[in-house]
Amino acid sequence: MAVADATLVQKTLAGDIEGFGELHRRYYQKVVHVVFGIVKDRAQAEDMAQDAYMSALKELPRLVDPNRFYPWLCRIAVNRAIEDVRKRVRRSRYSTSWSEKIEQKAASAEPSVLDELVEGERAESVKAALHHLPEGQRAAVVLRYFDGLPMKSIAEVLDCGEVTARTQVFRGLRRLGVLLKQTDPSRLYSEGSQ
Repeated sequence: MAVADATLVQKTLAGDIEGFGELHRRYYQKVVHVVFGIVKDRAQAEDMAQDAYMSALKELPRLVDPNRFYPWLCRIAVNRAIEDVRKRVRRSRYSTSWSEKIEQKAASAEPSVLDELVEGERAESVKAALHHLPEGQRAAVVLRYFDGLPMKSIAEVLDCGEVTARTQVFRGLRRLGVLLKQTDPSRLYSEGSQ
């Protein structure tokens, strides 16, 4: 039987760094996957996941419920990812048009769960549509449908109430539906430059 997260947190707080090593092995790939769903860059997602672990190690004494280590860690990583996306969008307004940025991201994006779920042009349309969602909605949709988190965990990660998390997922899906009803997928790429 696997050791509970709370036991590993307690070991780490007692000075046994192997406890934290096990938490790292247990959740690292999941955190990378969630962050990748937001930033769409594998190397950057790995760096952000590692940074989130370093922050978590420093802040571990403040963790209120050691059994909730993963949602707490995920919230740290998601907050950093959303902030990074906001900074990049602000910078890109001065250097690259939105449509060029999406085209560059689509061309350089690694295969993801999305590619397994949807094929061909539809996959490209969904990827492009995701970029048109506000950060909170995008994060909620990614956490729900790509990481499979329940609403309660999404609320913890996004640091909001469960009703707000549901609303973010619902609005994100509704907005995706509107964007995907467009008959010309290339419109999603060109709308951002207007």
